[in-house]
Amino acid sequence: MFQLTIWSLPPLAAAALTFAAFMRARPQRRVPGGYALRFFFLTLFFWSAFNTVATLVTSERAIFLATQFAYLGVSLAPVAWFVFALTYSQRVVRISRHALNTISALPLITMLLALSNSSHQLIWIDLRFVTADGFTGLVTEHGFWFYVHAVYSYALILVATAVLAFALTQNKQHHQSLLAAVFAPVIAVTTNLLSLSPWFPYPFLDLTMIGFVAAVLILDVGIMRRGLLNNAPVSRERIIEHLKDPVLVLNHDGEIIDANQSALNAWDHEFSLLTNNIDQLIPRLPTDILISPESNSEITINQRAYEIASTPLDPTNTESQVAIVFRDVTERRAAIDALQSTKAELQRMAHTDALTSMHNRRYFMERLQSEFERVVRHGSVLSVLLFDLDHFKKVNDTYGHDIGDAVLIAIAEVVKQVKRTTDIACRFGGEEFALLLPETDKIGALNLAQRMRRSIESYPYASRIGHNVKVTASIGVATLTHTDQAPESLLKTADRALYKAKDGGRNMVCVNND
Repeated sequence: MFQLTIWSLPPLAAAALTFAAFMRARPQRRVPGGYALRFFFLTLFFWSAFNTVATLVTSERAIFLATQFAYLGVSLAPVAWFVFALTYSQRVVRISRHALNTISALPLITMLLALSNSSHQLIWIDLRFVTADGFTGLVTEHGFWFYVHAVYSYALILVATAVLAFALTQNKQHHQSLLAAVFAPVIAVTTNLLSLSPWFPYPFLDLTMIGFVAAVLILDVGIMRRGLLNNAPVSRERIIEHLKDPVLVLNHDGEIIDANQSALNAWDHEFSLLTNNIDQLIPRLPTDILISPESNSEITINQRAYEIASTPLDPTNTESQVAIVFRDVTERRAAIDALQSTKAELQRMAHTDALTSMHNRRYFMERLQSEFERVVRHGSVLSVLLFDLDHFKKVNDTYGHDIGDAVLIAIAEVVKQVKRTTDIACRFGGEEFALLLPETDKIGALNLAQRMRRSIESYPYASRIGHNVKVTASIGVATLTHTDQAPESLLKTADRALYKAKDGGRNMVCVNND
């Protein structure tokens, strides 16, 4: 026999809504918590569906069987909610099979005891069927194990709701979802407690079904329709713990009071990080780390380079704790150093004569320009020497170009020995050389030129290059005057003096008096 009364509407509505929610949760099942939420809705569906059956039949046997099978949902719903809360909030990314079996052990025992109650009466110790206004319902008196199950289930729901609420508080945008996550289980538990109350006037009606209708609607609007299953929350604590960059928290005295896992992995083998002062890890810690908010520095720890950025946890408090983030820039620093070294080497090569390792003509002209501008601004003096090796072609023709190159290298050594630290020497091209003499007048330039000429003539070529080569040089000297309008004019004056020396018999120093 079947009956259709108003008492069937709450469980029927709950069954329809929970099944609809189960189907709606399908697209999100790959999101953390998605599978658990679907299973939660499925357990509520079984609970509601069998309660609906119990209100539609009049056979006492059928009513009791439906009540027993409702425990497929009654026992497992709290477990599903607990697993959803933990996985969605990512307190754990995935619950192990062993942990899941442990959590589910008591609910599964409850399910088996409900199905076999007639042999032990641990779930129900008394069953009474009542008929009122044409409706036949079941009134029960519960046994010991039912209360064990109830306490366990409420504990799971309480912990799960607290974990979920905490995860949602990490983002202010989840305010409405937070309310939904809290109120949905509260409403369901409240209606369930009312149904179990001895003062409830309709003991044959499971008021929990009305709570399910409200809870599922709240979860649908507050969580599913807001797309939270597509964006699982991540707590700030979990972000810090999973940062690859070490993070330390210091008090105002510089004591390390907290450290993330990356910091422990990097440095805890050196000494115990916690409760020690930061000076033990970083002996020369920049002082502004603790006193200047949002300061940035670069330090070295255990031969690793770190960029460190600090920020006070309470900007309004001058003695606030300070969080320091260490970014390992060792590889980047090495790459920058290598790049700078390569750049410097390329620049050196661009300014260096490959054979003699002296500066080349390009570098000499750049320095001549800068020195010329300095003299114009400050009114100091500047001189230039140009010298050319006499009859150098005979050296190449007689001894070969390899000996000629050795002679040029020897000349570079002579120039290095004779010139002053501030003088700029270069190989101008072929066997021609030039010296730039800052802060040197005509007399000083002539004296240096004579020393250069004598040193070139007396250099021990035989012992250094293996051949007794006769080498002399003709040298032209020029000193900047107020009539020079450009650096090239000074160079041309020195060049004319050089040719004057050559025309005068070579191996001599001349100055152009034009």
